[in-house]
Amino acid sequence: MVTGTSQGKRRWRGREAADRAATRRAQLLEAGTELMGTGGAAGLSMRGVCRQAGLTERYFYESFDNLDSFAVAVLESVVFGARDTLLAALETAPRTRAELIRHAVRAFTDHVVADPRRGRIMLGESMTSPALSRRGWELVDEFTAPIGLVMTTSGPGDADGADGVDGTDELGGMDDADIRRNALAVFGALAALYQRWIGDGFPGPRERFEEHVAGIIEQITAARSR
Repeated sequence: MVTGTSQGKRRWRGREAADRAATRRAQLLEAGTELMGTGGAAGLSMRGVCRQAGLTERYFYESFDNLDSFAVAVLESVVFGARDTLLAALETAPRTRAELIRHAVRAFTDHVVADPRRGRIMLGESMTSPALSRRGWELVDEFTAPIGLVMTTSGPGDADGADGVDGTDELGGMDDADIRRNALAVFGALAALYQRWIGDGFPGPRERFEEHVAGIIEQITAARSR
């Protein structure tokens, strides 16, 4: 007969085991972020990941089927982190569209500056293998969802539609196809610009870079196909 105390211990031990497994998974993902974000996905190996994490291969297989599924999990963690950063920024964003865009750009730049590995993985390494590329294109939608929210905000005036001099909405005529295509174009522009900027390819102050990015976003999001 199993006593209540025994049942409690079993549940407690099960929870403890799950917590330990989650901790080991987090260690492996951090190791992958370091290796992918510094040396690139091409140099990943199971032994290298385990060595970086300080774990044995047994624990690698506890969480991941193979190296491809691991690399995809690292990419997902980075992309979801960037997406959540942008969504959080939108919650505190100014009401005018121009200010909102610049607020989002600053938040994303802060996110990348805080850990440059994120930029390399999300904007560069995401297309370096068939497995990463397949999942990478799917994840583009996750990252560009907040960009779509920015684009559905009205024009230079208030976000509630109180626009400029004549009260018109410069986003009039935009449909879902326009939003998706423009968001993808913004992602491509961000990928190119931030990869180069992270590598110190652009001289000058950060503020000038951010203003240029914001201006490009404004131009791209004005595109219409009908």
